[in-house]
Amino acid sequence: MFKATGMTMPDLAPLLRPASVAVLGASTRPEALGHRVMKNLIAVGYPGRIFPVHPSAVEVEGLGCFRDLRSLPEVPDCVAVALAADRVVEALDEAARCGIRAAVVFASGFAETGAEGGALQAQLAELCERTGLIVCGPNCLGLSNVHGRMALYSAPLPVPQQAGAVAVASHSGSACVALSSTGRLGLSHVVSVGNGAMLDVDDYLGFFAADPATRVAALFMESVRHPARFVEAARRMREAGKPVVVLKVGRSAAGAAASAAHTGSLAGSHAAAADFFHRAGVVLVDDMDELIETCALMAQDNPAPSGEGIAVINISGGEVALTCDLAQEAGVEFAALGAPTLDALRRCLPSYATPGNPLDATGTAVSDPAMYAGAIRILLADPKVATLAVSQDCPPGLSPQAAKNYGALADAAAQVSREVDKPIVFYSNIGGGLHPATIAPLAGTQVAALQGARASLKAIAHFLAWHAWQADAEAESASAAPAAADPAWTSRFASGQPLSEYEAKRFLSEHGIRVTRESRAADAAQAAQAAMAIGFPVAMKVDSADIAHKTEAGGVRLHLTNEADVRAAFEEMMVTVRQRVPDARIDGVVVQEMVSSGIEMIAGLSRQAPFGHALIAGSGGVMVELLRDSSLALLPVDTARAHALVEQTRAARLLDGFRGAPPADRAAFEQVLVQLARIGELYGEHIEAIDLNPVAVLPSGAGACALDAWIALRAPATDPLPPRPPLTTPKEAP
Repeated sequence: MFKATGMTMPDLAPLLRPASVAVLGASTRPEALGHRVMKNLIAVGYPGRIFPVHPSAVEVEGLGCFRDLRSLPEVPDCVAVALAADRVVEALDEAARCGIRAAVVFASGFAETGAEGGALQAQLAELCERTGLIVCGPNCLGLSNVHGRMALYSAPLPVPQQAGAVAVASHSGSACVALSSTGRLGLSHVVSVGNGAMLDVDDYLGFFAADPATRVAALFMESVRHPARFVEAARRMREAGKPVVVLKVGRSAAGAAASAAHTGSLAGSHAAAADFFHRAGVVLVDDMDELIETCALMAQDNPAPSGEGIAVINISGGEVALTCDLAQEAGVEFAALGAPTLDALRRCLPSYATPGNPLDATGTAVSDPAMYAGAIRILLADPKVATLAVSQDCPPGLSPQAAKNYGALADAAAQVSREVDKPIVFYSNIGGGLHPATIAPLAGTQVAALQGARASLKAIAHFLAWHAWQADAEAESASAAPAAADPAWTSRFASGQPLSEYEAKRFLSEHGIRVTRESRAADAAQAAQAAMAIGFPVAMKVDSADIAHKTEAGGVRLHLTNEADVRAAFEEMMVTVRQRVPDARIDGVVVQEMVSSGIEMIAGLSRQAPFGHALIAGSGGVMVELLRDSSLALLPVDTARAHALVEQTRAARLLDGFRGAPPADRAAFEQVLVQLARIGELYGEHIEAIDLNPVAVLPSGAGACALDAWIALRAPATDPLPPRPPLTTPKEAP
């Protein structure tokens, strides 16, 4: 993982807390961008000095204009550049020469448009690097400091802006508008990052960590452009006790960058991103609703949870069943209530109620809020309950009487929250708004009001996980691989020439991974001699670095039981392979021992930009891409992490002994993963991907053996690595 502790982050005060601002391109035309920026700045009541800049206008919005930046009576902290893309770099250069320290660039027409725009953005970035100017954008909506009443923003602002503790930073302008306009979140800052030519999400995150008005950061991210800087900013947020909640788009197969190997196709870029975010200690959500409800919960000044799970109380048996269904999907664990808790509930509830968790307190609660409050107290008193969720319908269309009735239940929760040191969450099972009368009793308390059962339960799961998270310890040196790269292999890899399976296995064997016993043979006689030395039965494979899938080429023969079979198989194979792959370089065959027992697994290494290499483990064999039973972890990976990686797969149950079967040597397979991770650390700059499929995991104590191996070396940028053909035929290895 990226070690970024102590990395310097830019001072964004001139950008987000400017004492004075200039608007370059201020205009009297209502439809002009510069006019919208001026209107927003004045509408929020910006207390600093505003300098409109226009070559001919006398005034804009009642403020006198200046011809250019050099005509200003003082040097402003920040300039909003409301000009076309082709004028931006020149304007920023003048701003830097005037001593201005920060700028917002709204214009499109940069890297998002192609090569020409990319070159223009490179000029902008170079200017920032050379002058020290800090820039938001380009291709952005701008930014807002809600508590500071400062908005250099080109889109309409919510009226009124609701000040609060959530800071929003978004690569997407539309998402920025949506998140700032929900009415569900009190905001400290809103930042439309745009292309991030100079400042990206991580820079703003570093600012939020030290900002007293911010308690939570909500990020909408299209990519992770600077992993090390993000880790450093996330560390600062964590140390400040401030959660970071991320919605990362690009999860679909079409949006994921997969490597050429099977392991890469099993784990696209989002799987790597998910592991990256988890190890950075941030919360990753799936959609906007989940993002909003999670931030709404995190923004509350809640006590930290202490216990093993949650308790849920409702007044409907049907909705209790719904809660059970959705909680399982959300990863929420219900606390197992102790006998004293169940006894106390029996005494508190009506005689026809059934104590349990989730708890149906029955409709009697509406007429007896005191009983309802008593049940809440009993649940929270159980030492295994970390958080209590009040599950209640609260749509805005409730009748006045229903809103009053349900408001009494919310009031009961509010009263109990003042007596206990455990968090309480109120959520409506339905999205689309909360009835104001029902949630009114929660105002000023520590009880968060959420909406939508699925999103709310996910938010609670994230809340508990964020508090339970612990940074990964430094990976132990549990590998038997060499402490340093072998210069001979480094030189071989640097050549970029493809490796045959035989050569790949020799490399793996020298680096602590068991492979099949095998010998190369140039003719039928040598093949027969090798088979007798290894011992029958044997397998035979064509030896060629040019043939990715040997079975399709007719280059695999299995279960050869005598010398005559080996000789005949050699002759037949040479004819078949030359017919099917006439251009392939053939160096004879490889005769291998047959390994017919064991559970087939896959172990792989795959480059996952921009995070580096990731280790993949899962069910192997010919149906690897059909089963798609795999898990991923970014390097480094030690023994403990390898164990957790395998545990995340369905195949873990097979390895541990499924339905009475004897257990396999899971520890040996996990050690293969550790060795493979170490190889990635030693030779990563030269390796694109490694496939070990299948790895036969033998009975407990017998080890694990890689039956087939493929190593893809990094190709020159001008010669991208061709994808390995899909595996659609019977298995290649015994």
